[in-house]
Amino acid sequence: MTTLNALLAAPRAGWQKAKRHFAQAALIPAVALLSSPTRAALPTMPTPGSGIDGAQVADGDWLGAMGAYWKQGITILAMIFVGYFFLKVVMGAITKWNQYTRGQADISDLKEYVITGGVLAIALVAMATYAIATLG
Repeated sequence: MTTLNALLAAPRAGWQKAKRHFAQAALIPAVALLSSPTRAALPTMPTPGSGIDGAQVADGDWLGAMGAYWKQGITILAMIFVGYFFLKVVMGAITKWNQYTRGQADISDLKEYVITGGVLAIALVAMATYAIATLG
């Protein structure tokens, strides 16, 4: 009986191998069709609002578009800068408050830090607003 099983196992293994290769070959066109983005309609890039000088950017004016993107990048960078230093001032004030509550700092130190931090925050917002207004 073992020789009969051995004789039947060899064609069965070959059939399994052929079936697996056929399944893989049938999968190739489906994968190629589904992963083909060349048939997609890509959207057109919108022109940015206003350029460095404040004028509207015309279609096809790549230099004006680059200036407008530069202006938007500087604006975002200024907002990140102001937000970062605002958080630094707030965290410093919280640290100074903790020092005051533990008795490691006077109330005058706390007042000085809060006033200086407030003036710094207002100055940073004013400078960033001026920088953005200067660009256009």
